[in-house]
Amino acid sequence: METVINLEPFVKDEYRPKPKETPELNKKELKLDLEYIFCPFCGHPLEYHYKSNKRTLITLNYEIELYIIHRKCVNEECPACIAGRNFYNRSLNLYALPKRRFALDVCFLIGYLIHEENYTEEEVVEYLLKEHGISICQASVSNYNKMCLALSETLLADSVSKIKEGLEKLPFKIYTIDGLSSNKSRTLFVVRELITGVVLGTALLDNHDADSMHEFMEKIFQAFGKPDGMVGDGETGLMAAIRKYHDDILYQYCQRHFLDNLGKALMDDLNQKAKKN
Repeated sequence: METVINLEPFVKDEYRPKPKETPELNKKELKLDLEYIFCPFCGHPLEYHYKSNKRTLITLNYEIELYIIHRKCVNEECPACIAGRNFYNRSLNLYALPKRRFALDVCFLIGYLIHEENYTEEEVVEYLLKEHGISICQASVSNYNKMCLALSETLLADSVSKIKEGLEKLPFKIYTIDGLSSNKSRTLFVVRELITGVVLGTALLDNHDADSMHEFMEKIFQAFGKPDGMVGDGETGLMAAIRKYHDDILYQYCQRHFLDNLGKALMDDLNQKAKKN
Protein backbone atom coordinates (compact mmCIF):
# COMPACT_ATOMS: atom_id res chain seq x y z
CA MET A 1 0.00 0.00 0.00
CA GLU A 2 1.37 3.41 -0.99
CA THR A 3 1.95 6.10 1.64
CA VAL A 4 1.39 9.75 0.65
CA ILE A 5 1.52 13.13 2.36
CA ASN A 6 -0.43 15.06 -0.28
CA LEU A 7 -3.49 14.26 -2.37
CA GLU A 8 -2.73 16.86 -5.04
CA PRO A 9 -1.57 14.27 -7.60
CA PHE A 10 -4.91 12.51 -7.31
CA VAL A 11 -7.28 15.40 -7.87
CA LYS A 12 -7.82 18.01 -10.56
CA ASP A 13 -7.99 21.71 -9.87
CA GLU A 14 -9.98 22.24 -13.07
CA TYR A 15 -12.02 20.01 -15.29
CA ARG A 16 -11.91 20.21 -19.04
CA PRO A 17 -13.87 17.44 -20.72
CA LYS A 18 -12.15 15.91 -23.69
CA PRO A 19 -13.91 16.53 -26.99
CA LYS A 20 -16.15 13.60 -27.74
CA GLU A 21 -15.06 11.71 -30.79
CA THR A 22 -17.72 10.89 -33.36
CA PRO A 23 -18.33 7.15 -33.12
CA GLU A 24 -17.93 4.97 -36.16
CA LEU A 25 -20.53 2.45 -37.24
CA ASN A 26 -19.42 -1.16 -37.24
CA LYS A 27 -19.26 -2.38 -40.81
CA LYS A 28 -20.59 -5.80 -41.74
CA GLU A 29 -21.10 -7.71 -44.96
CA LEU A 30 -23.99 -10.14 -44.57
CA LYS A 31 -25.92 -12.64 -46.62
CA LEU A 32 -29.50 -13.10 -45.42
CA ASP A 33 -30.64 -16.65 -46.14
CA LEU A 34 -33.89 -18.47 -45.46
CA GLU A 35 -34.46 -19.91 -42.01
CA TYR A 36 -36.01 -23.04 -43.57
CA ILE A 37 -34.72 -25.27 -46.40
CA PHE A 38 -37.92 -27.01 -47.51
CA CYS A 39 -40.71 -25.68 -49.71
CA PRO A 40 -43.71 -24.69 -47.55
CA PHE A 41 -46.08 -25.91 -50.31
CA CYS A 42 -44.74 -29.37 -51.11
CA GLY A 43 -41.89 -30.03 -48.67
CA HIS A 44 -39.31 -30.45 -51.44
CA PRO A 45 -35.83 -29.07 -50.65
CA LEU A 46 -35.40 -25.52 -51.89
CA GLU A 47 -32.50 -24.79 -54.22
CA TYR A 48 -30.36 -21.70 -54.55
CA HIS A 49 -31.74 -19.34 -57.21
CA TYR A 50 -29.76 -16.10 -57.01
CA LYS A 51 -28.19 -13.52 -54.73
CA SER A 52 -29.60 -9.98 -54.84
CA ASN A 53 -27.57 -6.90 -55.59
CA LYS A 54 -25.83 -5.32 -52.63
CA ARG A 55 -28.04 -3.18 -50.41
CA THR A 56 -26.71 -0.79 -47.81
CA LEU A 57 -28.69 -0.87 -44.57
CA ILE A 58 -27.76 1.42 -41.70
CA THR A 59 -28.86 0.63 -38.16
CA LEU A 60 -27.98 2.41 -34.91
CA ASN A 61 -24.92 0.18 -34.54
CA TYR A 62 -24.01 -1.13 -37.97
CA GLU A 63 -23.51 -0.18 -41.59
CA ILE A 64 -24.46 -3.42 -43.32
CA GLU A 65 -23.67 -4.40 -46.89
CA LEU A 66 -26.57 -6.80 -47.30
CA TYR A 67 -27.22 -9.49 -49.88
CA ILE A 68 -30.54 -11.36 -49.97
CA ILE A 69 -30.45 -15.03 -50.93
CA HIS A 70 -33.39 -16.14 -53.07
CA ARG A 71 -34.33 -19.80 -53.37
CA LYS A 72 -36.84 -21.71 -55.47
CA CYS A 73 -38.65 -25.04 -55.51
CA VAL A 74 -37.74 -27.32 -58.43
CA ASN A 75 -40.54 -29.83 -57.89
CA GLU A 76 -42.38 -29.44 -61.19
CA GLU A 77 -45.67 -30.53 -59.62
CA CYS A 78 -45.50 -27.87 -56.90
CA PRO A 79 -47.65 -24.74 -57.39
CA ALA A 80 -44.72 -22.59 -56.23
CA CYS A 81 -42.52 -24.06 -58.97
CA ILE A 82 -45.26 -23.70 -61.59
CA ALA A 83 -45.80 -20.04 -60.60
CA GLY A 84 -42.06 -19.38 -60.59
CA ARG A 85 -42.19 -18.16 -57.01
CA ASN A 86 -39.02 -17.07 -55.23
CA PHE A 87 -38.49 -17.52 -51.51
CA TYR A 88 -36.41 -15.18 -49.35
CA ASN A 89 -36.20 -14.38 -45.65
CA ARG A 90 -39.12 -12.03 -45.01
CA SER A 91 -37.93 -11.24 -41.49
CA LEU A 92 -36.10 -8.42 -43.25
CA ASN A 93 -39.44 -6.58 -43.36
CA LEU A 94 -39.45 -6.49 -39.55
CA TYR A 95 -36.32 -4.35 -39.50
CA ALA A 96 -36.35 -2.25 -42.66
CA LEU A 97 -38.82 -0.76 -45.10
CA PRO A 98 -38.38 -1.62 -48.80
CA LYS A 99 -35.79 0.47 -50.67
CA ARG A 100 -34.88 2.44 -47.54
CA ARG A 101 -31.31 3.01 -46.47
CA PHE A 102 -31.98 3.40 -42.73
CA ALA A 103 -33.46 0.60 -40.65
CA LEU A 104 -36.53 0.92 -38.48
CA ASP A 105 -34.52 1.43 -35.28
CA VAL A 106 -33.19 4.66 -36.79
CA CYS A 107 -36.67 5.59 -38.01
CA PHE A 108 -38.26 5.15 -34.60
CA LEU A 109 -35.42 6.97 -32.83
CA ILE A 110 -36.01 9.95 -35.13
CA GLY A 111 -39.70 9.89 -34.26
CA TYR A 112 -38.94 9.60 -30.54
CA LEU A 113 -36.48 12.50 -30.54
CA ILE A 114 -38.89 14.79 -32.39
CA HIS A 115 -42.15 13.87 -30.68
CA GLU A 116 -41.04 12.99 -27.16
CA GLU A 117 -37.87 15.04 -26.68
CA ASN A 118 -38.97 17.99 -28.87
CA TYR A 119 -35.80 17.97 -30.96
CA THR A 120 -35.78 20.01 -34.15
CA GLU A 121 -34.83 18.25 -37.37
CA GLU A 122 -31.45 20.02 -37.31
CA GLU A 123 -30.83 18.77 -33.76
CA VAL A 124 -31.70 15.21 -34.81
CA VAL A 125 -29.11 15.41 -37.60
CA GLU A 126 -26.50 16.54 -35.07
CA TYR A 127 -27.53 13.94 -32.46
CA LEU A 128 -27.37 10.98 -34.84
CA LEU A 129 -23.90 12.00 -36.01
CA LYS A 130 -22.46 12.64 -32.53
CA GLU A 131 -24.07 9.73 -30.71
CA HIS A 132 -24.19 7.03 -33.40
CA GLY A 133 -21.90 8.15 -36.22
CA ILE A 134 -24.85 8.25 -38.60
CA SER A 135 -24.67 10.88 -41.32
CA ILE A 136 -28.13 11.92 -42.47
CA CYS A 137 -29.50 15.10 -44.04
CA GLN A 138 -32.41 17.14 -42.70
CA ALA A 139 -34.65 16.20 -45.63
CA SER A 140 -34.19 12.50 -44.82
CA VAL A 141 -34.91 13.15 -41.14
CA SER A 142 -38.18 14.80 -42.18
CA ASN A 143 -39.09 11.86 -44.43
CA TYR A 144 -38.29 9.22 -41.81
CA ASN A 145 -40.26 11.20 -39.23
CA LYS A 146 -43.30 11.01 -41.51
CA MET A 147 -42.73 7.27 -41.97
CA CYS A 148 -42.63 6.85 -38.20
CA LEU A 149 -45.92 8.72 -37.88
CA ALA A 150 -47.49 6.64 -40.66
CA LEU A 151 -46.48 3.44 -38.88
CA SER A 152 -47.83 4.85 -35.62
CA GLU A 153 -51.10 5.71 -37.34
CA THR A 154 -51.37 2.13 -38.58
CA LEU A 155 -50.87 0.78 -35.07
CA LEU A 156 -53.30 3.38 -33.75
CA ALA A 157 -56.00 2.32 -36.23
CA ASP A 158 -55.80 -1.22 -34.87
CA SER A 159 -55.99 0.00 -31.26
CA VAL A 160 -58.75 2.62 -31.31
CA SER A 161 -61.25 0.58 -29.31
CA LYS A 162 -58.64 -0.38 -26.71
CA ILE A 163 -57.41 3.21 -26.37
CA LYS A 164 -60.96 4.54 -26.11
CA GLU A 165 -61.77 1.99 -23.40
CA GLY A 166 -58.75 3.17 -21.42
CA LEU A 167 -59.66 6.86 -21.84
CA GLU A 168 -63.19 6.25 -20.58
CA LYS A 169 -61.75 5.06 -17.26
CA LEU A 170 -60.02 8.40 -16.66
CA PRO A 171 -61.64 10.90 -14.27
CA PHE A 172 -61.24 13.57 -16.98
CA LYS A 173 -59.65 13.85 -20.40
CA ILE A 174 -57.17 16.53 -21.43
CA TYR A 175 -55.90 16.56 -25.00
CA THR A 176 -52.67 18.32 -25.92
CA ILE A 177 -51.94 19.53 -29.44
CA ASP A 178 -48.50 20.51 -30.62
CA GLY A 179 -47.12 21.80 -33.90
CA LEU A 180 -43.89 19.84 -34.00
CA SER A 181 -42.22 20.72 -37.26
CA SER A 182 -42.73 23.01 -40.16
CA ASN A 183 -41.81 22.83 -43.83
CA LYS A 184 -42.52 26.31 -45.14
CA SER A 185 -46.31 26.58 -44.74
CA ARG A 186 -46.90 22.95 -43.77
CA THR A 187 -46.94 22.10 -40.08
CA LEU A 188 -47.14 18.69 -38.47
CA PHE A 189 -49.68 18.59 -35.62
CA VAL A 190 -49.81 15.80 -33.04
CA VAL A 191 -52.60 15.28 -30.51
CA ARG A 192 -51.98 13.31 -27.29
CA GLU A 193 -53.97 12.53 -24.19
CA LEU A 194 -52.18 14.38 -21.39
CA ILE A 195 -52.37 11.80 -18.57
CA THR A 196 -51.55 8.64 -20.54
CA GLY A 197 -49.39 10.29 -23.18
CA VAL A 198 -50.95 8.15 -25.92
CA VAL A 199 -50.97 9.64 -29.42
CA LEU A 200 -54.53 10.09 -30.70
CA GLY A 201 -53.83 11.51 -34.15
CA THR A 202 -51.49 13.38 -36.43
CA ALA A 203 -51.91 15.62 -39.47
CA LEU A 204 -49.66 17.58 -41.82
CA LEU A 205 -51.69 20.71 -42.52
CA ASP A 206 -51.19 23.37 -45.16
CA ASN A 207 -53.70 25.72 -43.53
CA HIS A 208 -53.82 26.51 -39.83
CA ASP A 209 -57.11 28.42 -39.77
CA ALA A 210 -60.04 27.65 -37.50
CA ASP A 211 -61.90 25.49 -40.03
CA SER A 212 -58.87 23.37 -40.91
CA MET A 213 -57.99 22.82 -37.25
CA HIS A 214 -61.62 22.00 -36.46
CA GLU A 215 -61.78 19.40 -39.25
CA PHE A 216 -58.65 17.72 -37.90
CA MET A 217 -59.81 17.75 -34.27
CA GLU A 218 -63.33 16.60 -35.13
CA LYS A 219 -61.95 13.30 -36.47
CA ILE A 220 -60.18 12.73 -33.16
CA PHE A 221 -63.27 13.70 -31.14
CA GLN A 222 -65.37 11.23 -33.12
CA ALA A 223 -62.88 8.43 -32.55
CA PHE A 224 -62.08 9.03 -28.86
CA GLY A 225 -64.70 11.44 -27.54
CA LYS A 226 -64.54 15.13 -26.70
CA PRO A 227 -62.07 16.13 -24.00
CA ASP A 228 -62.84 18.14 -20.89
CA GLY A 229 -60.00 20.48 -21.75
CA MET A 230 -57.24 21.13 -24.26
CA VAL A 231 -53.69 22.40 -23.92
CA GLY A 232 -52.03 24.03 -26.93
CA ASP A 233 -48.84 25.77 -27.96
CA GLY A 234 -50.47 29.10 -28.75
CA GLU A 235 -51.51 28.18 -32.29
CA THR A 236 -54.03 30.88 -33.22
CA GLY A 237 -55.98 28.58 -35.51
CA LEU A 238 -56.53 26.12 -32.69
CA MET A 239 -57.72 28.80 -30.29
CA ALA A 240 -60.04 30.17 -32.98
CA ALA A 241 -61.44 26.68 -33.63
CA ILE A 242 -62.12 26.13 -29.92
CA ARG A 243 -63.93 29.46 -29.62
CA LYS A 244 -65.91 28.97 -32.83
CA TYR A 245 -66.93 25.32 -32.57
CA HIS A 246 -66.27 24.08 -29.04
CA ASP A 247 -66.64 26.89 -26.55
CA ASP A 248 -67.62 24.28 -23.94
CA ILE A 249 -64.05 22.88 -23.93
CA LEU A 250 -61.65 24.59 -21.55
CA TYR A 251 -58.45 25.74 -23.26
CA GLN A 252 -55.09 26.57 -21.69
CA TYR A 253 -51.88 27.86 -23.22
CA CYS A 254 -49.11 25.32 -22.52
CA GLN A 255 -46.95 26.70 -19.68
CA ARG A 256 -43.74 25.25 -21.11
CA HIS A 257 -44.33 26.90 -24.47
CA PHE A 258 -45.27 30.13 -22.70
CA LEU A 259 -42.04 30.14 -20.68
CA ASP A 260 -39.98 29.18 -23.76
CA ASN A 261 -41.47 32.06 -25.74
CA LEU A 262 -41.07 34.43 -22.81
CA GLY A 263 -37.43 33.41 -22.38
CA LYS A 264 -36.71 33.95 -26.06
CA ALA A 265 -38.33 37.39 -25.95
CA LEU A 266 -36.36 38.47 -22.86
CA MET A 267 -33.05 36.69 -23.37
CA ASP A 268 -32.62 36.24 -27.10
CA ASP A 269 -30.13 39.11 -27.47
CA LEU A 270 -27.97 37.78 -24.64
CA ASN A 271 -28.21 34.26 -26.02
CA GLN A 272 -27.00 35.38 -29.45
CA LYS A 273 -24.07 37.29 -27.90
CA ALA A 274 -23.12 34.25 -25.83
CA LYS A 275 -23.11 32.08 -28.95
CA LYS A 276 -20.83 34.53 -30.79
CA ASN A 277 -18.40 34.61 -27.86
